[in-house]
Formats: sequence, structure tokens, C-alpha cells
Amino acid sequence: MNASRILRSNSRRLIATSAVLALAAASGCGARPGATSGENAEAKDANGVVNMVMAPDPVWKWMESQGIKQEMEEAANIQILTSSSWDEFGVYAGGHADVVSAASYEVPELEKQTGEKTTIFGKFNSDRSILAVGKDSTAKDICELKGKKIVTHSAVSITIMWGVFAKKWCNLDLRAGGGDYELVVTDPQNAAGLIQRGDADAGLLLPDFSIPQLSSGAIKPLYDSKSVSQIYAEQFSDDKTELTHPQNNVFVARKAWVDKNPEEAAFLIKIWDRGVQEWAKNRDKIIEAYPEDFAAESDKDKAFIRDWLANKYDWFVESTYLDQAWVDSETKLFNLMKEAGYVASDVPDPNFTILPKS
Repeated sequence: MNASRILRSNSRRLIATSAVLALAAASGCGARPGATSGENAEAKDANGVVNMVMAPDPVWKWMESQGIKQEMEEAANIQILTSSSWDEFGVYAGGHADVVSAASYEVPELEKQTGEKTTIFGKFNSDRSILAVGKDSTAKDICELKGKKIVTHSAVSITIMWGVFAKKWCNLDLRAGGGDYELVVTDPQNAAGLIQRGDADAGLLLPDFSIPQLSSGAIKPLYDSKSVSQIYAEQFSDDKTELTHPQNNVFVARKAWVDKNPEEAAFLIKIWDRGVQEWAKNRDKIIEAYPEDFAAESDKDKAFIRDWLANKYDWFVESTYLDQAWVDSETKLFNLMKEAGYVASDVPDPNFTILPKS
């Protein structure tokens, strides 16, 4: 659920999903204990075990190394079994996990692929992506980049959000294979370098994957280095101080599973809530312990990302729990996506389950 979890595009995800489904059908392998099959299938009792698929995450590693996870599991008599995968989407869609981390705006596609109603029942990371240009560029905003070559790590994901902004602000179309920009998809660690070399005019970047170019001044962020979530709060949210929309990592499960296993679902959110508390108290220590999860290769890189998190934007939420005001604001995102043409008007908004704090 860290930076690396969004390396692949939806097209790669869907291929992996199909492969997982085909493999399961061919081999007859069984799904995990809480699995369901079909939209109206009844969920099974989890019996105190939660199977979660996730990419490597520094907070989770910290919780395990400090013994916090084990202590909380023993106290609750509930165990969380995690599978590490760069394709959480495919593993979950194949029926081999109860819970998956995903971007909130990916949930409609997840439901489409699985044919099962899902629910979002917790939050973790917000959209930290920025828009940057070369150091000599005169462009001041995305509107002035019309017709320019823009590099991104996915034709969907963060590009959807910047596409929503372009549509709302300039009535311009930002998408692959057409539109008003030349969109180039590459790996996130290469994106900033393409701008620096002049092979792209601008980029939708993850700051932690763009440390050398940002720190040297070879590229410059627009919008005062503000992330998607900060811009969303300023211009689209009812609460300008709430900087956690849209979510790049929410906790998602089949709705039938959460309804059947409320104790296990509540414990998962409780243990991750302890995780974000640990992050707030030990952020620098966690970065020092797991620099690879922040694409920091040197002490200078670690200092840069610490400063960015402290003074520009920390994308980890303060609490994993949902409340109605937060749900209402996150749901507004899907109305904007529909208005911009990124979601069909007849696609229902994702379901949310608000769990009580325990």
C-alpha cells in the first residue's frame, strides 16, 4: 500500500485478474475461508482469521518488527494473514483474499470484474501526485499545457484525477489515445527524468519517485507543489481542512463478508488505525528503517522525503475510521468523474460501511 503499489496500470491489472481467475478454474484450487461466489452469494464465517492482500508497506513492517501486530492479535484472538503482491487487484478478484487495498476510484471496476458487491470500510493513504514541468517551462497550470507531452505512470489511476481537473478548469480532455494532450505512460521512477531530459513537457509525478529532479531544481512543481488531495480539498470538498480525498488506498472487501464478519472487519481497521498512530509518532524512524518503501537511496534522499512529508504533504491519514461527513465528501468524487466522462452516469457509487471505533 505504499508508493510501489500503483506501478501497474488497469490494463495490466485486468490481464492479471483474468489469469488468476483462469488458473483457479483450471486447477480447482480452493478460495480462502471467507470467500463468496457471485453477487448474492452468502459469505462464510471468517472464524477469527482475515486474509488480506497488500503490497509491501512500511507501517505494516514496523508493526510487525515492534511486536505490535502480534500483541493486538493475541488480545483480540483474531489473526490477520497477509499476502504480499504487486497485483492485489488480481489476487482479490480471483477469490484469494478477504480484504484488498485499492484506490477508491478503482472500486467500480473491481465490482465489474468480480460481479460482487463490495464495500469500503477504512482509509489509509491519500493521492499525493503532483504536476511538474521542466525548469525553463513558462506553463503555469494544466490548461497552458494543451497539446503538450505529459508523462504519467498509468493511463488511469492518478491520471483520472488530473483529467477531472483539466475537464473542470479548462474543458480539456486528458486521456491516453486521444484528447487534448499527448499522454505518455512509463514507470514512475522514469517519469521525472523524461522531463529533465526534455523528452516530455510535464508529468504527473509521485514526489518520492522524483527526488533527484525535485531536489536539484531540474523540474518544478506547479500549483505550489500541491498534491491532488490538497487541490481537491481547496476546490471541491465541503471541508477545506480535510486533506484525505481522494483515497489512493482504502480497505475494500465484499459487502457480504463485512456484514457476516463485523468483528474481524472492525479489528482490521483498529490495527491499521494503530499503524497510522505509530506513523505519526515514529515517521522518521520508519523512513530510516524502510527507505526502499519511499524510493530513498541515500541519506540526502531520506532527508528530502522527510522534509516533503513535514512541510508539503503527508499522505498518511490520521485515522483509518470513516464517518458520514468523510463518506459524503469522498462520494462527491464520483459525481465529478461522471461529469468528466470517466465513469458512466448509470454506474452506482461505491458502498461504504462505517465501523464504530473500538
